[in-house]
Amino acid sequence: RISLFDYRLTDPTQTQTFVGLENYIRAFQDPTVLISLQNTLIYVAGTVSVELLLGLGLALLFSPETKLAQFIRSFLLIPMALPPLVVGLVWKSLYNADFGVIPYYLKQLGFEVGSGPLGEISTAMPAVMLIDVWQWTPLLMVIFLAGLKSLPQEPYEAAYVDGASRWQSFIYLTLPLLKPTFLIAFLLRTVQSFKVFDTIYATTAGGPGQATTVLNYHIYTVGLTFFDMGYAAALA
Repeated sequence: RISLFDYRLTDPTQTQTFVGLENYIRAFQDPTVLISLQNTLIYVAGTVSVELLLGLGLALLFSPETKLAQFIRSFLLIPMALPPLVVGLVWKSLYNADFGVIPYYLKQLGFEVGSGPLGEISTAMPAVMLIDVWQWTPLLMVIFLAGLKSLPQEPYEAAYVDGASRWQSFIYLTLPLLKPTFLIAFLLRTVQSFKVFDTIYATTAGGPGQATTVLNYHIYTVGLTFFDMGYAAALA
């Protein structure tokens, strides 16, 4: 309903003027919306694909029920327990061009860090995506571990008898049998990645320029920085 009105929180009378679909037409003509949507899709595609691969790799690596594997699995789950806002603030300090640990070692290796990974247009988005990968890959590891533990053993025994190698068993048995698990992991992380806001808010505030402005952050800026609630509701 609000999206159909010109509703601004800065108006002391808070009068609402009916504008019909004007806010929606404005959204399709707003270049920032297209940029933020593009950034969101890049963020989702990059983080989800990397997390799927790393999650499966870690699940395969630590699937044996040894005490060491169990300890490492538990240790890897720690990032999931932290609020995204806290994670963003911690990584922002790690990325700091002046006193951050990451730029320091990059300089030691001969790289030019400039304003830091979060301060350069070319590196800001990958730097933010790395934070997401660090925090949420363990979730996919847990999902894939559950999928691996639930696989039937009879096909593997038959493949072993027929002389199949471990690689062939992985390609022709494990991957096809894990398709439902892949689907669940893909859907969960895709939905979560589309909702990204906390990390962007804590690290780059959509910058530098509009390099990391995702759709949720643009909606926040329109609605709670410029107080144009009608247009923000249409974007949402």
